[in-house]
Amino acid sequence: MKHYIWIAALALVWGCKEEPKEPSIAETLKSYTIEQIMDNEEVFGGSFSPDNSQLLITSNRTGIFNMYTVPTAGGELRPETASDSSSVFSISYFPEDERKLFRMDGNGDEIWHIFLMDTDGSHRDLTPYEGARSIFYGWAKDYQSFFFASNQRDNRAMDLYRMDLEGFEPELIYQNNDNYNVEGVSGNGAWIALSTSLNTNDSDLFLYKAEDGSLTKVNETQSGNSAQDFGPMSEKFYYT
Repeated sequence: MKHYIWIAALALVWGCKEEPKEPSIAETLKSYTIEQIMDNEEVFGGSFSPDNSQLLITSNRTGIFNMYTVPTAGGELRPETASDSSSVFSISYFPEDERKLFRMDGNGDEIWHIFLMDTDGSHRDLTPYEGARSIFYGWAKDYQSFFFASNQRDNRAMDLYRMDLEGFEPELIYQNNDNYNVEGVSGNGAWIALSTSLNTNDSDLFLYKAEDGSLTKVNETQSGNSAQDFGPMSEKFYYT
């Protein structure tokens, strides 16, 4: 009988023992000062100068996005713009000289314009279309022009243009009457990738041939499709 009493007592004592408690997330969470949080810098973009000695980037180290260059051999960031109101986002060096392209809106209205910065630091708006957005779509293969999309004709649709570097006069190369999403353009301007959304996950992808205006659907089944790039000779099209 005593044997059973001792077993019961041991069981009671064992049951009263507290199991080790895992520390909560709040107890183990690393904390940061407000100064550390505010000093967190975002850097992105990246365009090499023609001689590869400089990299053109965007940073918000002043509290607002501005354009900077940094030596590829290492060194400090040099500010190219000093905006304190409108964000400035770098686009690219010119392929054959050290002029630069950047985009800027009107104090956060997201109506982007494409600007040219000359080698002396002066700049001008290449797409001064009131109330219209302009988005850069890459350099032409011969480096004598670049492509951009704009809704200057119809604010509901983004048309595609070629901007000649000689006189900076835009030429309409695709009028987007069916409101497709412009996804990309080949270096020779012969092919334009277009898409249309079917739902939140799926989209159809098309190739538009500038020569005759024909449209070819790329995907055979309903799926999510995105253009990625054209081959260097515009002979291939890559998509995911």
